[in-house]
Amino acid sequence: MNILDLARSKVVLGDGAMGTMLQKHGLEFGECPERFNLERPEVLRMIHKAYADAGSEFVTTNTFGANRIGLARYGLDERIADIIKNAVASAREAVSGGVLVAGSVGPTGALLEPYGDAAPADVREAFREVGGHLDGEAIDFFVVETMTDVNEALLALEGIKSVSDRPIVATMSFQKTPKGMRTVMGHQPAASAAQLIEAGAAIVGTNCCNGAEEAVWIIEEMGEVGVPVIAQPNAGIPVIEGGNPVYNQTPERMAADVPRLLAAGVRIIGGCCGTTPEHIRAIAEKL
Repeated sequence: MNILDLARSKVVLGDGAMGTMLQKHGLEFGECPERFNLERPEVLRMIHKAYADAGSEFVTTNTFGANRIGLARYGLDERIADIIKNAVASAREAVSGGVLVAGSVGPTGALLEPYGDAAPADVREAFREVGGHLDGEAIDFFVVETMTDVNEALLALEGIKSVSDRPIVATMSFQKTPKGMRTVMGHQPAASAAQLIEAGAAIVGTNCCNGAEEAVWIIEEMGEVGVPVIAQPNAGIPVIEGGNPVYNQTPERMAADVPRLLAAGVRIIGGCCGTTPEHIRAIAEKL
């Protein structure tokens, strides 16, 4: 069963943060997380297995920043094929029993013209390349995530759809403002969802918001969208300790908001920054 059929038939439990777990295993601040794919794949397998054991019905590849534009900042752009191949292999080797594998596609980190110097055609091509590699490794579906510019998200959808017909989940990152929930580029939940669906997203929603409570507000602002909705919030609001963000929301506190997420219409629940297998296990028990 693919992710779209699954989400239509039941509430689906996703996984939690990858970066948070990599930090527990030695990822330094400012280091490229995708380097683990080349040098320490056993850590990826350990993380994926921990999430699956906690109840995750899909795990997400460590490919969030695995695009040529982002990898070039670390001198790894020519290793993109190996990085993606190893990421998918690590996920496949770690899970079984029908657990799906989602291909993570994050933003390039470049600012689109006219606000920045990134040409839309170059960004679209970067996403086309990522999509082709992930599709070639036979992931089950894509997760275009943590987008703050709906225009970049649309380029990601366009690039991926040019090389793959696998389902695409698309999530935006919003924050609380005096005018409601908005991305840092000023995009609104309802309008963003409508544009993503029109561009071909099979499932839409939010990730990387400051806790499940904010996720509820975002989903409520989205309103009825006509497709399954996903929410993957952070483990609360981060505080900076030692130069690094620390998320202090406990698994039990996060799980307590599950009924509100369900009431808002969420069909897929997972976690983002700060969440761990313990958070996922608590959510599984609440479900």
